[in-house]
Amino acid sequence: IFFTGSPSVGRHVMAGAAPHLKPVVLELGGKDAMVFCEDVRLEEVFPWAMRGCFQNCGQNCCGVERLFVYESISKDFIKAMAEKVKNLRQGCPLGKDDVDCGAMVMDQQCDLIQALIDDAVAKGAVLHCGGKRNSSDNIAKGGQFYQPTLISGVTSKMRIWKEEVFGPIMCVIIVPDDNDDTCVQLVNDCPFGLGSSVYSASKTRALAIGSQFQTGMFTANDFGVNYLIQSLPFGGVKESGFGRFAGPEGLRACCLERSIVIDRIPGVKTSIPRAIDYPMDTNRGMGFGKGLVELFYGDSLFVKIKGIVSLIRYG
Repeated sequence: IFFTGSPSVGRHVMAGAAPHLKPVVLELGGKDAMVFCEDVRLEEVFPWAMRGCFQNCGQNCCGVERLFVYESISKDFIKAMAEKVKNLRQGCPLGKDDVDCGAMVMDQQCDLIQALIDDAVAKGAVLHCGGKRNSSDNIAKGGQFYQPTLISGVTSKMRIWKEEVFGPIMCVIIVPDDNDDTCVQLVNDCPFGLGSSVYSASKTRALAIGSQFQTGMFTANDFGVNYLIQSLPFGGVKESGFGRFAGPEGLRACCLERSIVIDRIPGVKTSIPRAIDYPMDTNRGMGFGKGLVELFYGDSLFVKIKGIVSLIRYG
């Protein structure tokens, strides 16, 4: 069974499969992190932040739910983002006008997002734009539209820090003192672990930071491309599930694997050595068996040679 959905439903799928010992692959929720180090060129990363947060109106399993921005560039970043998010056009994509964000798939998701935003603001987060249902005149009455939103100053005391949003919310978390180690700690302080990305002028630095993330996927100076490369396994860790789809790992998950052994050398047949054939001389058999272990699994040349000597002695 391959299941994509929420962790709560994923647990029900596991429970249903358990009596039948049916294998499952679970691709569950995510709160993917996107990190901007202080050495990036802001104008180059703005499009990545917008695409990561607002693609499909934020309803994307590997969408960006947490933007970690290094402190020295955070003010300029937030100022520029506020204007861009305010100017996003929202409406029905089937209409005559161009739109950037559509509606939520489920109406109750708007209520959940509102609860997360209200909780964050009540606990000190800064709401820069959006933050409520869209009831403007150009929006269909009774539609499931939630305004594209930018919020900053988010801390671990807020629900939005750890609960999946799955909506058009850009959530900015500032990394104090531009510290890489602090960044890693903040990113990993999350129950989910699907995807992640780090942007830096140094690819080596980006890889060094990202290699410490507790996520199933990571990209350096890119976003979402691992989903496009179907030869790569896709999946997460922690509350984001287990198992993989796509790639060889995904194909193997659809198979019942078997181990098959045959003789490789013509004319050579496997036989039981006399030293361990029944009835067995215990001393001789144990010495021979120890020699086999030393030969095959010894961690040095000396141990392997010692194993060969034992095989000759007891064989």
